[in-house]
Amino acid sequence: MERFGLVGISHRRASAEEIGYFSKKPAQLEELRVALGVDELILLSTCNRVEVYWVSHERQSPDQVMRSFAAWLFPDSPELRALADATCIAMSGDAVHRHLNALLCGLDSLVLGDEQVVGQFRDSLVEARAQGVCGQWLGMLADEALKLSRRIRQQVDYTYMPTSVSEVAAEVLRAQVQGQGGRVVLVGSGEMTMTLAARLSGWAGMKLHFVNRTGAKAKEFAIRFGGSWQELNEFQACPQDFDYMVTATASEVPVIAEELCRSLPEQKLERLVLDLGVPADTEQAIGKLPGFTRLDVLEVGRCVEENQKMAEKLGREVRPFLREGSLHFREKIFRRNLGPVAQKLRQSVEARAQNEADRWLVTHLSHLSQEDSQLFLAFAKRLAEQTVQVPLIALRQTLRELPMGEALLQRLRETGRRMAEEDQIR
Repeated sequence: MERFGLVGISHRRASAEEIGYFSKKPAQLEELRVALGVDELILLSTCNRVEVYWVSHERQSPDQVMRSFAAWLFPDSPELRALADATCIAMSGDAVHRHLNALLCGLDSLVLGDEQVVGQFRDSLVEARAQGVCGQWLGMLADEALKLSRRIRQQVDYTYMPTSVSEVAAEVLRAQVQGQGGRVVLVGSGEMTMTLAARLSGWAGMKLHFVNRTGAKAKEFAIRFGGSWQELNEFQACPQDFDYMVTATASEVPVIAEELCRSLPEQKLERLVLDLGVPADTEQAIGKLPGFTRLDVLEVGRCVEENQKMAEKLGREVRPFLREGSLHFREKIFRRNLGPVAQKLRQSVEARAQNEADRWLVTHLSHLSQEDSQLFLAFAKRLAEQTVQVPLIALRQTLRELPMGEALLQRLRETGRRMAEEDQIR
């Protein structure tokens, strides 16, 4: 299990602004893999976390990988590298598997039960495989976690609570609107915007205005959900007034400036800005303007955190599945580690049996006919196959019972691999 590792940052220990610093994506994942010095990796980036899941067959230290990650992200900023030390998590072994399972079933999410993170992780896995940086070991970890998440969500009821940031944002808006309607500007064209627009379009008195860097996408949303639209640069130059604004873009810099909001006319009702982007889509100073309230994505998500009973209920229902999943995965790792060792032992025993049978056929059993000789060889092979099962069963049992059995098995596997490489060189 120690080959698995994780480094990352999330809402548990950092602000939305700090998470935004870590959201840089490499042109190619191979660039990041080499920089971290690991064998495999998956990069997960969402609105409330950036995490790198990795495999190192040389048992790379999680702290060293974290420092390499910070050095890659912030080569010219000692201050931000220090921020990584203060806010990032770094773990290996069983803790990685437990963390990923908890995340995909919604226990470690910003929004309890978050279902969008499952799709985001699956997309990250597909991308890592397509770019050749996710191999059999990390792929097995990811596939097993996704299977467990699917099983849990099939058997546990998540419908009694909002399970995505966009749903929580809709609930925040509903509390503000209180059935009175209003003008809503939606900036962005991703899944969050689409989900939110679908909800808002059914509310009485709501006027939707879509803004996107690409005008065609904004127009498509306006036709689909009803409303008006503008290209982003046009909106920045001549903004439509609003009562509520929700932003969710992939921009690396704010697209809504304080000055834009200053230019809007005064009104009796306070304007609400929900910034769901990481990095932020709106300048923080907007929240300090008279007549404006600004909530970043973490503040939006935490609007439902106070329901402790809901969290306890979900935890009670999910944890038995997590324990079972952990045991199943450890058994799968054990069997995969044992496979090459068992194969090497079988080959060794069968080769010795073959050599000894051949020796007997040319000495003590030279009088046998060709047909009898073939029967004798088949018997010797079958006997070797049956005999090798005895030490293999004992080996499995012993390694399971030893406190360091899994580590010993890994050492045996690595030793066998090195010996095979040395044989090829010779």
